[in-house]
Amino acid sequence: MILQETGVDLARLREIGECLASALRPGDVVLLFGPLGAGKTTLVRMVARALGVTDAVRSPSFTIANIYAGLVTVNHLDLYRLQSIEEEDALALEEYLTPDAITLVEWPEAGSGRLGQPAWTVHLGHESLETRTVLLEAGDEEARARWRAADISGGGV
Repeated sequence: MILQETGVDLARLREIGECLASALRPGDVVLLFGPLGAGKTTLVRMVARALGVTDAVRSPSFTIANIYAGLVTVNHLDLYRLQSIEEEDALALEEYLTPDAITLVEWPEAGSGRLGQPAWTVHLGHESLETRTVLLEAGDEEARARWRAADISGGGV
């Protein structure tokens, strides 16, 4: 775990998203867990903005995937409508898990074992109407080092 916070409001979530964006590299996969309304799409929007995306960032619940152009390609997947990923669906997913894009996946449970090794895992939870809990984990030591380098405050964002 590299970050665990409670009482996270929208401004703080933006700071976390910007710091995460600066730590991300092409090929990274970020898995976002949390109940409906916990802020998964909001965090994706903040990361995408920090990566230079100017298009409106919306949840791809019905389309499964949205692709955005920024400083790097940002793939935004939402697997909420999928119960599990069958072989043919797995092949379709592979087109988004590319070494030249950053991929953020909401509701990744359906893709268990088919989304590669995530560099990052984010767990969001409801605390109140205005605040959330955030738990951010890095998948390996390289990701942890990138987080430390991106964390300009020096104390966990």
